[in-house]
Amino acid sequence: MSDANVNPDEAAQRARELIEADVNAKVDAVRELVAAVNEADAAEARLNDATTAHDRAWKAALAAGWSEKDLRATGARGPGQASRKPRSKRRTATADVGSSE
Repeated sequence: MSDANVNPDEAAQRARELIEADVNAKVDAVRELVAAVNEADAAEARLNDATTAHDRAWKAALAAGWSEKDLRATGARGPGQASRKPRSKRRTATADVGSSE
């Protein structure tokens, strides 16, 4: 048994602080989650708007007399086509040889 007496009110206060810290952490996690969900929803809405605008602009260009082939030759991609990923520059072995000083 411990020689020191523990004040019940102080122990209760420490217990309350531990519980409140746990509850606060959980509430903060929900706050961050809902903020992320809201941002994802907003981004999805922006994507939908941009996709609709892209489709309209593509159709307007076709109506103005452009062919799909000529539009693609300008670098524009048609609606529904995936964007190209940028190519990474590959380093050759000869580039590494001359770099020592």
